[in-house]
Formats: sequence, structure tokens, C-alpha cells
Amino acid sequence: MILDSISVMGDPRSSSSSGIGRRRGQSTNKKSNLISIIVIGLSFTFTLLLILFVHYASSSDNTKSGDGIEVNKNNPYQQQINERTKAEEETTKHFGKWAGIISGELHLVDINARSIKQGNKVYSDSKYQGVTGRFCKLDWDKYKKDPPSYPMFRMLVSESECDKEKNIISLDLVSVVHKAREYDKSIEHIQTHNDNDVHVMPPSGFVFHESRVGSTLVANSLTAMNPSGHRVYSESHPINNALKACKETGCDIDTNADLLRDVVYLMGRTRVPTEKHMFFKVSSAGSKNIDVMRKAFPRVPWIFVFRDPVQTMMSHLDPEKLKTVRGGTPKAVCLRGKQQPPSDLVSLVSDMGSSVKSLTYEEYCAAHLATLCTSALKQMKESDGKGVAVEYDNLIDKLISKIIPDHFNIPIDDDAKERIQIVGGTYSKSKGGDNKVWVEDSKKKDDHSTPQIRSASDKFLSSSYTELKKYTIV
Repeated sequence: MILDSISVMGDPRSSSSSGIGRRRGQSTNKKSNLISIIVIGLSFTFTLLLILFVHYASSSDNTKSGDGIEVNKNNPYQQQINERTKAEEETTKHFGKWAGIISGELHLVDINARSIKQGNKVYSDSKYQGVTGRFCKLDWDKYKKDPPSYPMFRMLVSESECDKEKNIISLDLVSVVHKAREYDKSIEHIQTHNDNDVHVMPPSGFVFHESRVGSTLVANSLTAMNPSGHRVYSESHPINNALKACKETGCDIDTNADLLRDVVYLMGRTRVPTEKHMFFKVSSAGSKNIDVMRKAFPRVPWIFVFRDPVQTMMSHLDPEKLKTVRGGTPKAVCLRGKQQPPSDLVSLVSDMGSSVKSLTYEEYCAAHLATLCTSALKQMKESDGKGVAVEYDNLIDKLISKIIPDHFNIPIDDDAKERIQIVGGTYSKSKGGDNKVWVEDSKKKDDHSTPQIRSASDKFLSSSYTELKKYTIV
């Protein structure tokens, strides 16, 4: 190879012809490279244009939903999805700071109805004005997981820090109701629903009671039988205040019923898809306002829980547990109104030939309980079977066998029965997580009752007790 190179280099012809060949070869290579580059460029451009054309053609049938997901317009459900997205965007824009309430994130925890007036100039379909609603986010899971630890609504409110003003939103109740109904109607128009859409639970039942007769056990049982499906309000402020609103201000029963319907409507709005049934256990004083509930919800079933008079009186005035406050007045629920007795109690005592001032503590307590029983009886007689009496003894068995499945019309399976049995074995007001074992105490109450308690019970309660037995469900 070296020799060949030397001989070529030594031959001028070889040298001359070799240089010309190289120049021609370089020129040919440059043209080939240029042609290759042009071909590649044209191919790339054509491919790019083809991709763009295909994308453009497909985009005519596709769009993006509100959450950025590409969807097909030809999808039969796409129009509904678009409607939902538009509705949600308009709702957020329209309601602004109200969004937490309207969307069901915040709950009605109290109302102020002291300034309620009949009629409404802004909303002609509302019968009242001047009521303020207070809203806050409640931690319902805590109550549902352990009802005996939060037996009263006020405890759930406190545990959820809804007793702190910084967490409260206060707004005109009528305005909230109308905005909520507007929102709910917009959701109803959309046929495809998300699991977290707001839906409204109508009331499935009301629980009234004589006081200290097992009503909290009823509330706990209704929760325990189906924690994910039931929402139970146990002596909640909004219901208690709504029921008595017009009794304190003088507006008529139609106005009062309209307020109660609005309050129940707001309390029944939920974003939890499994929640289907809602119950209200009302404070004992609410038994005097059953007429308002019946006016608002004439077809909703309700019960009145009562107990043997002596045993009920012992629950209030047991000498072994009785505490006193300043002035020597026993600290008992049945004596709270003694300084300013209500008119129905004054009338009842007068009809029996006595005066309120002459009553002993035992007699006043018995007279107070009698007003609750007689009020419930009056409404029961007019309720066409929607209202029934439930006596305390064997309460759990009655709930499982008759009250829940037959009166409240809620199916109850074996698992639900077992959960009710479990919660029934726990003291219904085991506050703070100290779930004490419940022990039947009826005989003990009878044995430890005082002559004064037995006498007062017989004088004021025996008649209504006998009458209530005629209206028991079992």
C-alpha cells in the first residue's frame, strides 16, 4: 500500500487525474447531502401537517370538561356533564361567601327567632321574617361512632368548636332557605349525579318525651342501627327554638309551621350519599308544641315516650342524687319554671283546686310532667295514628320489634338489631367516652321512693298515665 502511494505520487499524470476526481466527487457528495436534507425536511413538514390535520379533525368532536379532562361531545351524557359544570360555576359565582352553606358543608346549629314577624316583603312565599340562622361545620362522625358519648346536640356542637363565635356564620334564615332551594333545583335538573351532590332528607320521625324516660336511648338506637344512613338530632337548638318561636312572640301557627319546615329542610341537606333517614329527638318542653310539628309535617310519624309516674319522679327528685342550688331549690329539670310557672301549669293546678304557690317541690314537678303528658295526649288523639305512646319498660325490644319497622317504617336487619342491643347495654348519657354499663333500675326507684313523691305522682300523673297506656304501640 505504501509503495502504491509513492508511485502514484511520483507520476504527474496520476497526481493530476487524482485531484480532478476528488473535486468532482466532493461536488457530487454535496449535491446528494443537499437533496437528502430537502427530502427529510419535506417529510417532516408533511408529517407535522398530517398530525395537525388529524388533531384538528378530532377536536371538532372533543372538548374539555370543567376539570380539564377531554371528553367527547358525541357522548350522550356530555350535555348533562356540561350542564353540571356550568351550574356549579354559576352557583359559585352567584353565592360567593354563602357557598359553604349552600353546598352543604356547613350545618345549621342554632336560630334566633326572638324577632320573628309574620309576612315577608322580599320573599312573598315566606310567611315570616326576622329570623337569623347560625351555621358551622359539625363533626358528625364523632357522634355516629359513639352516640352515648355525645348524647345531646349541644355536646356535638361544642366538640366541633361550633360554640366559638369565630367559627359561626350568621345570616338571614329566609334568604339562606331561598338560595339553598335555588341551588337544589339546579342540581335536580342534571340527570347525572355525583356522590357528593347535596340531597335533602325529609324527616323520618320525631321523638317527644316526658323527660328522664329513655328518649336518649331511642335517639342513640336510631343512630347505632345504621350510623352511615341515619342522622339523628338529639335535642337540637334549631328545632327546639323553631317549635316555640310563635309561642313566645305571638305569631300564628301557620307562620310557626313555615319556620319549622325551613329549619328541618336546612338540617336535612347533606353531601353524604349514604344518609337517607333523619330523626329529631325534641327536648321534653317541646311536647307542648307537637301541634306545630303536626301542622308542618302532618304525615310524619312521631312517638311520645313515658314512664311509670313514681319512677319518672324518682329520676328527677331521687333524694340520694338530689343537689341544691342557691336558695335551697332542688336542681331538677322539672323545677326550672317554678319561679315563673307557665299558664298551662297554673290552669292545671287551679282545676284541681290548688294554687302554684302552695305546691311542694314534688307536687310542682308532678304537675309539670302532667302538662307534658296531657299536651301529648291531646295531639295523639287527633293524629290519626301518626302519634303513638311508648312506655319505658322493655324499650329496646319495642324499638326493634315495632317502633322502628312498623311505625317509622324503616327496615331493620339482624346487624342493626345487634347494634341496637349493644348501645342499649350502655348508659345512654356516658359523657366523655366513659361508656358505663346500663343497669335496670325501675324496682330500685320504686323501693326508694318517698311518700311525698308517691303522693304527688298519684295526684297529678295517675290520670294521664292511665290514658297514655291506651295509645301505646305495643
